[in-house]
Amino acid sequence: MELSSNNSLALTSLKKDWMRAGLFFVLFIGGIYLFLERFWQPTYALRWLGLAATFGVWQVFFLWRNLGRNHRVGESEILPALGWANSVSFLRGVFIAALFGFLFSPWGEGWLAWLPFVFYLLAAISDFLDGYLARITNHVTELGSVLDMENDSWGVLIVTLLVFWYGQVPIWFLAVGLARYLFIFGLWLREKMGKQNHELPFSVRRRAFAGVQMGFIVAMLVPLYAPPATTFVSTLFALPFLVGFLYDWLLVSGQVDPRKGAEFFTALSSEKSLKFLPTFLRFSLAGFLGFFLAQQEIALPWLLVFIPLAFFLALGLVGRLSAILVLIFLGPLIADQPLAGLYPILFTLSITLFFSGTGALSLWSPEDSLIYNRAGEKNAQ
Repeated sequence: MELSSNNSLALTSLKKDWMRAGLFFVLFIGGIYLFLERFWQPTYALRWLGLAATFGVWQVFFLWRNLGRNHRVGESEILPALGWANSVSFLRGVFIAALFGFLFSPWGEGWLAWLPFVFYLLAAISDFLDGYLARITNHVTELGSVLDMENDSWGVLIVTLLVFWYGQVPIWFLAVGLARYLFIFGLWLREKMGKQNHELPFSVRRRAFAGVQMGFIVAMLVPLYAPPATTFVSTLFALPFLVGFLYDWLLVSGQVDPRKGAEFFTALSSEKSLKFLPTFLRFSLAGFLGFFLAQQEIALPWLLVFIPLAFFLALGLVGRLSAILVLIFLGPLIADQPLAGLYPILFTLSITLFFSGTGALSLWSPEDSLIYNRAGEKNAQ
């Protein structure tokens, strides 16, 4: 089918944007390589360049191949510019390429050890920004969707491999990075076997869990954290994510009726005996944290952090955020030490509370909106 004259002109304009994106990639990767070659071992820097360039070339090619999809959903008119959103999505891919370059090399020392964390943090921020920019500029396109899906898949897989390579997580955590690929392979296999794949219904939980995993893996690249704490915490974070994938598989394979599943979870959430469970978890975490502080000889700066967090948890004031901050600040205290005492309890309660929410009698929970609603939209569907 021939392109209309307007779409042909739009594609010509898009190719210029693509060339600028490719030039940016070359300059960025080349600049980082020259930087690493000066401060890191030349062998590792060259390995970084080879891996980052290979993945970056794929990103540039993938963008080229999908330029014709730079149109709004339901429309056929191609937009003549990538726009801020798609540009940020491509930039996210460049950051993931830079992260990929660190695979198979030792974790750097000193400030070099922070570079993988910085690159993936920038990728995570870009993931938030691209969707937000697309919605507020009315530039939500099929190109943006495929770029986002591509970056999500590769990003989680690469960073999962990297934190495993660095020894931060156990081997079973690799299932988090491979989950989507195994899911897609399973769908393909069912089609080959002549079985029907059912449509996967929209789920706020699915998007929220993906965001939570991204935030967690960012933390696993912080050099201040180490096993056995990271092994224990990563397992607790992986379980809800993998259970969610298993439930989705039961849906698409037709083993669970989506309506009955929705009715079950609605009934479960309204169950009176469970209604106050998050509240109980919140008070329990605040109490155990207070007991922990009374037992340990902790320096004053740490007390000035943990005491307010205990009060915030008890009051239900930004409770999810407070639970995550408990994890963040406990991590450096137990780095390279045996996981004993109250640490497993505090880690388990913090993660459970983060997933469950703070429940009844909470004063203020603004983070719930950030978890369940997409940036630029008022309400989740």
